Amino acid sequence: MKKKVVWDLFLLFIIVGLMGCGDTANENQDMSGQEFGRKRQELTLWSYYETKAQKEGIDKLVRQYNESQKEYWLSWEYVPMADFVKTLSFSQSGDHMPDIILTDNPDMGSLIKVGLLADITGKLEETTLAEDYYPEVWKFVEEEGSCYGVPFCCNNTAIIYNKQIFDEKNLEIPATWEEFKRTAIALTEEGSHYGFAMSAVSGEQGAFQFMPWMLAAGVSIENMADENAKEAFFLINGLLKEKSMPNDCMNWSQNDLSRSFTAGEVAMMENGPWSLTSLDASGIDYGIFPFPANGSTGVVLGGEVLAAVAGRNVEGAVSFINYYNRKEVMEDICQITGNIPPKKELAEAFGEKNPNYQVFVKQMQHGICRKSIKDWKDVCNAISDSLNKMFGSEENIEGIWKEYVDHIKGKI
Repeated sequence: MKKKVVWDLFLLFIIVGLMGCGDTANENQDMSGQEFGRKRQELTLWSYYETKAQKEGIDKLVRQYNESQKEYWLSWEYVPMADFVKTLSFSQSGDHMPDIILTDNPDMGSLIKVGLLADITGKLEETTLAEDYYPEVWKFVEEEGSCYGVPFCCNNTAIIYNKQIFDEKNLEIPATWEEFKRTAIALTEEGSHYGFAMSAVSGEQGAFQFMPWMLAAGVSIENMADENAKEAFFLINGLLKEKSMPNDCMNWSQNDLSRSFTAGEVAMMENGPWSLTSLDASGIDYGIFPFPANGSTGVVLGGEVLAAVAGRNVEGAVSFINYYNRKEVMEDICQITGNIPPKKELAEAFGEKNPNYQVFVKQMQHGICRKSIKDWKDVCNAISDSLNKMFGSEENIEGIWKEYVDHIKGKI
């Protein structure tokens, strides 16, 4: 009996000892990056990624980066897209600043201009070659010969349609604007669903969605007020007047579009590859076709950039950027987040592997970077004002067009 008591006490001692070791291990490597008595340098990434797939991608990227090296410990914080640049600017005078940002490409110019981003020219690994990227995508990160980041992903928009409704109506894929208008009207069923929807919210998203129609009309990126652009105004206004498109589009973000599409409220929508993960999860039977032509074609290139914040841990930021630029890492994260890799070779392989993305990949060849559009910020504001009037008022389209032209020419 005594032997049994002694043996039980011995086992208890061993168990307690093992539990103690476990606690010690947790203390030596906690979420702040403390590892075996040596604290890692902490890095913070800010991103506006908000969908389930986007957050899963960033979570995995951060986790695997932390596991890949022992010098830095990275965490990420969500900052809403609408407030991203404003929050970053306001934080400049305080202590709560990120080391790295994942930001929308058209914001790079203004962030560089005010000195918020670090020049990392010459700091990237030799495997990061500008010629590997789509030329228009690499423009995201260059300013006067200096490099301020690396493209994280790229995308554009196309027309996504509900196959079931198309089949029920026995409709063909429209290739021209006239065919598109007739298709949108035919698809519309009052009280059931609209034929077409796009995002017309104020700011970059609405302008980003309207620009491909202007490019298809043959507008010059050197003169965004030329007469060709007028046709895009009349096309969208006509769809509204025919009630083939809801006025609520002025309140719908691109994520809202996806929700309306999967709910069966619209039969066609303009959206990008980031929406496909949620469409696949919903089980809806969808197809994708390129923008209908109207004498010309063109899309605006979207996508994010990884950039190092000036005055913060630039070396740590570059370490993370170099890690992301590994072929297998970039491919994996783009697959999870539903984005096209910014490197041409990887993008083409991505399209072959994922047939639903092929339309977007092919459109990359004739895509335009917003930086290439003369006075883009003014153009963006003018388009935004016009969409607000088009979708939210009874103002005559001729008057809306004239005000747009005056805005572009600096008369407003």
